[in-house]
Amino acid sequence: MSPDALVILSSVTTPIQVIDRNFRFVFVNPAYLRVFGKTWEELAGQNVFDIYPEDPERKAEVSGRFERVLKGEFTNSNMQAYRLVGQDGRLVERFWKVDEAPLFGADGQVQYIVQTILDVTVEVQLRRQKDVINSELEHRLRNTLTMVGSLAILMGQNAESPQAFVETFTDRLDAMSRNLLMISDNHWQGLTYRQIVEAELAQVLELDSPRLTLRGPDVQFSVRSTKWTALLAHELVKNALRYGCFSVPDGKLTLLWTVENGNFITEWIEEGGQSGANFSSSGFGTQMLQLMPNTKMVREMRPKGFYLRTESPATFLQDEPDQSRLDMAR
Repeated sequence: MSPDALVILSSVTTPIQVIDRNFRFVFVNPAYLRVFGKTWEELAGQNVFDIYPEDPERKAEVSGRFERVLKGEFTNSNMQAYRLVGQDGRLVERFWKVDEAPLFGADGQVQYIVQTILDVTVEVQLRRQKDVINSELEHRLRNTLTMVGSLAILMGQNAESPQAFVETFTDRLDAMSRNLLMISDNHWQGLTYRQIVEAELAQVLELDSPRLTLRGPDVQFSVRSTKWTALLAHELVKNALRYGCFSVPDGKLTLLWTVENGNFITEWIEEGGQSGANFSSSGFGTQMLQLMPNTKMVREMRPKGFYLRTESPATFLQDEPDQSRLDMAR
């Protein structure tokens, strides 16, 4: 090879190797040595298949391409996976595409094979990440649609009229949308109980209002439990706004929660409300609580206002708890 050609190939940042008609190394550029962790002394004059042993099937495919190049053809390989020894001594998987070109001598015959090696590892990793993200989004969408279907059936069983159904269903879909946006912003991880209830309470009053007291530990919910808990919190806040503590100027709410003996316990304590308000025992929020597995509920009207205590197994701490009866209400 001419000195000028060697200078040009040496300056290229893509790994390049040149082999002769016997498939022996005659040149590699610095980029090649850097990527493959080799020295020229290791490669000079060596057969490429001695340096990089291949299984019989792949060796036959590569040899076939070499023979075609020696006849004057330009060839390229499909993406191939290789394991290289990294700087820390561990095997690292890399993916390559190889282009081969003939280099002719003065007699018009092919004298060398020039291989240009393209590292497409990042492309492969991005494609894999995209597949994982698409699969996860499909899973999340399927779960969300199941939840919407369950919600529609549960509401339809007690709707007073089509118009009432549309209004309440739309309102609850808005709450679901708000909650899903928060989950998305949290990288599709579940939210804490405080985040869930504060998001709904913020729709009706300032969170630093003296009418509101929230007290409990930071407890992380699974994604599924986050969705259903947000819907329940939405119902409680709406009821408080219609005829509970938030329907009167001086009404107050205290919300307490804790984890004891593997159970998650909440107390929703209202002070004030409309005189003679009818807190239905068959409302949507109550139906949701009744469908939650192994949940104990104390629900009563006290002299100062509405009181609700719930106690349920702390399965919300799991990444993806088993399908609940709410999902199976369909």
